[in-house]
Amino acid sequence: MKFPLDKGAPFYVAGHTGMVGSAIIAELKKQCFKNLITIPSSELDLRNRDGVFGFLGTVKPKYAIVAAAKVGGILANDTYPANFLSDNLQIQVNLMDAASSV
Repeated sequence: MKFPLDKGAPFYVAGHTGMVGSAIIAELKKQCFKNLITIPSSELDLRNRDGVFGFLGTVKPKYAIVAAAKVGGILANDTYPANFLSDNLQIQVNLMDAASSV
């Protein structure tokens, strides 16, 4: 069973410039979604809980997709595994909590 989405509703894609996020944006555009919301990491650090809550509280998306993550090469991931895990968990939890409060 398919659940149709409102193609005019605000739709936030976190991580829109990455490999996965950019593919999602391209597919949403192809499917004629009209109100795509993005913000570059230079303007919003998704690890900043207050910033994430403020942003999502302002734009009030009906839908959100999380494709955002801190990434590095094999050496960086091997050298700093806890840092990558911590940052990525912060991103996911901040977005999930903020989105559920909109």
